[in-house]
Amino acid sequence: MTDQQANGCKRCKQQKRYFVDEENSEKRRATRAALVIAARNLIFERGYERISIQDITNRAEVSTGTYYNYFETKQAIFFAVADSMQRELADEIEATRAGIKDPAMIVSVTLKYYFYQSLDNEEWREFTHCAGLGDLPLLQPSDQCAEDIQRGVKAGRFRVDDVHFTQNLITGMTEHVSREISRGTLPRSGVDFAIRSILQMLGLPDLVSKALTQTPLPPMAAPRRRSRTSGSEVASLADYATGSNRRKSS
Repeated sequence: MTDQQANGCKRCKQQKRYFVDEENSEKRRATRAALVIAARNLIFERGYERISIQDITNRAEVSTGTYYNYFETKQAIFFAVADSMQRELADEIEATRAGIKDPAMIVSVTLKYYFYQSLDNEEWREFTHCAGLGDLPLLQPSDQCAEDIQRGVKAGRFRVDDVHFTQNLITGMTEHVSREISRGTLPRSGVDFAIRSILQMLGLPDLVSKALTQTPLPPMAAPRRRSRTSGSEVASLADYATGSNRRKSS
């Protein structure tokens, strides 16, 4: 066999291996997706306490042993379902985000979108309740949040020293506020105050932050399902702290 023939055989083997690996990857993605969809449907039908891993695998039409190639515990797949629902919501707002040029407006609209979805999306609230995940909030993906901050810094719109640290602060704040409002310990107007505070944290003046916060969500980004009504306004951090403390002591 000549060197040219040997090299040709080697390329054929590599190509064949590539297609086999690709086929296996597609099969793995399909199997995982089937498990997640089965778990999602069963959670809504029965609640997490009334379903077993075998129920999930039976619904997905795979063996029980196959389940453990993807998830270690029953709760692990519940978080996978939550992640898939979050990705669906992220896809819904992507077109709206892509049409906004101002980095500050992108941050404001995205924050408001996730706050309102976390509070008003009945499917999400029902899922977290049925899955035993408590008041798990819907949050913007952390890498996307960091990219939004970095874009604003490059455009001269934001003034922050450490993008990663700022992103962690924003994520912690949005998670806390969403949970407090969901629990009824903070009025819904806390959403606007939180967004204003975050925009100010990014270096925007108060008047600019307030104007951005008062801009309504574009129609495509508005929550599809609403369940609660607005409460009294939070005008300052002192009102926020006082309101939370008063409710905890009552």
